[in-house]
Amino acid sequence: MIIFLTGMMGSGKTAVGQALAEKLGYIFIDLDRYLENWAGKTIPEIFRDEGEAAFRKMEHKIRHDPIMNNKELVVATGGGFPLDSENRMWMKSLGVVIWLQAKPETILKRLENTSDRPLLPQPVNLSHIEELIEKRAFVYKMANYYIKTDDRPVDVIVREIMKRINHA
Repeated sequence: MIIFLTGMMGSGKTAVGQALAEKLGYIFIDLDRYLENWAGKTIPEIFRDEGEAAFRKMEHKIRHDPIMNNKELVVATGGGFPLDSENRMWMKSLGVVIWLQAKPETILKRLENTSDRPLLPQPVNLSHIEELIEKRAFVYKMANYYIKTDDRPVDVIVREIMKRINHA
């Protein structure tokens, strides 16, 4: 089974995904890092040089990558990956989708010292995070499970995910 972690940037997808994959003996893929390696550029460089539409096309292509033939994966998607309806259908057809939820204030705190998020203005501000969450929540709600990550250690979140997928 492939486990897809969705949610806003700063919701914990990478940290939780790495720990979950290790616990399950699965391969972990951070989709943003994977695409950076594939493109030979950072995401901010892709956005700057080619635009968001080109980046979304790259995300779309991951579905055809041979790595996705492995059924023992934990994939941390980019925050916007599930916005594409074909991506959503693809994820649902291959495994389970988990929305890692975090309050805007938590996300702001986690992203305060970052400058590599092309969809966030600098300095990072709460209103922009709230706006992105509002625009994306309808898509994130299509996940199989919702898990809150605010003020919770990674190992507790991993245990909750394992409990839910074992009951599925």
